[in-house]
Amino acid sequence: MPTQARCDRVPPPHAKWDALDLRVLQEDDLPLDPRTWGRPEVGTWVSRRGGLPERFPMNGKALCLMSKDMFASRVPLNGHILYQDFRRRLSKALALQELIEKISTN
Repeated sequence: MPTQARCDRVPPPHAKWDALDLRVLQEDDLPLDPRTWGRPEVGTWVSRRGGLPERFPMNGKALCLMSKDMFASRVPLNGHILYQDFRRRLSKALALQELIEKISTN
């Protein structure tokens, strides 16, 4: 049994990090940061998760203002799942933004 776990994403000590390709972080063809989504992207995202896009006539910034209950009122059966997916995507985008800001200030 190895004494030290190895992660394929970590380069060996003699290697360098290449430029970060943000496409590896994307889950699908939608922009990584849901705050940048327009109405078409919101509609695509909602329909892929079983919702009706016409119940979400808004952009990504407006989705940020919605509570879990607001999602549930628009999608009674799976609104909480839609909400969780959106919040997860938003958290990932915010964490990446924070990391980029830290790297660029050093």
